[in-house]
Amino acid sequence: MKKFLAVIIAIICTSELVAQSKDLSIAEFNLVTIYSKISRFESEEDNIKNNQIFTAMLDSVLRIPESFSYSFPTLNIGKVTAPDETFRIFTWFMVHTNGTYEIFGFFQRYFKATNTVEVFPLVDKSATMKDPLMANCTPQNWYGATYYDIRMDKYDGVTTYYLLGWIPNTTYTQKKVIETFRFDKKDKPTFGYQTIEMKGKGFKKRVIFEYSSKQTMMLRYEKRKKMYVLDHIAAAEPRYEGIYEYYGPDFSIDGYKFRQGKLRYVSDIDLHSPRQKASDYIPEKIKQRRKKEVGSGI
Repeated sequence: MKKFLAVIIAIICTSELVAQSKDLSIAEFNLVTIYSKISRFESEEDNIKNNQIFTAMLDSVLRIPESFSYSFPTLNIGKVTAPDETFRIFTWFMVHTNGTYEIFGFFQRYFKATNTVEVFPLVDKSATMKDPLMANCTPQNWYGATYYDIRMDKYDGVTTYYLLGWIPNTTYTQKKVIETFRFDKKDKPTFGYQTIEMKGKGFKKRVIFEYSSKQTMMLRYEKRKKMYVLDHIAAAEPRYEGIYEYYGPDFSIDGYKFRQGKLRYVSDIDLHSPRQKASDYIPEKIKQRRKKEVGSGI
């Protein structure tokens, strides 16, 4: 009962302050304050409570149409905006005491003609997906990831969006993902379209790379070459095949290039000094937060 009252009070206070002042920085300050309390160093009970409050507050704020043009500069969670500025996705994670992570998110769509927004909570169901590479996903049945990049590809009248995401996963492994997104025939947000080529495995709806939590993996869009570039991930030794805590970059670079409405696989890319920016990996602010929590680099 106390938890429920705390959530209700937080929502009411935030909504009233924003409505009175028209200043979204007030809402952002409250969101940052609550989000900072979600930490590995807090109890499971406190983390769940504070995450519930944060989720409810963010949901309330994102339903304010003016919030779509507000960047939330001090809120250090995943935030990506579609290149055509029709929607945004907010993502973050919470660590559990058993060393596993849970991903949360919101999808916010803006309708310019009516100055209105539509908001969908993103519910991570990745743990129950039998075939994540081919799963059809919706906001209620989502393959959770903290997104850090979004691109758009138009071909033959169809627009497909591509998202790059990072998943903390467990104490031993982490993941990177290339996700596909479209609005379906009913104009509803949907994830998972069979447009990404996997080497020797045909086309998949998303590709997932799992590797050691002690390693780093480059996955970014290279503007010079107009393609995605990424570290090729492999087992450290043949005996560790399939044991992903022993996987990491093997010093070769692969890529994905847009061709005729598909994302085509390209092997052995020659890049000059490919790792020049922190953005090659995951968002720096998210990376620093995880370093602080687990005491080691990503």
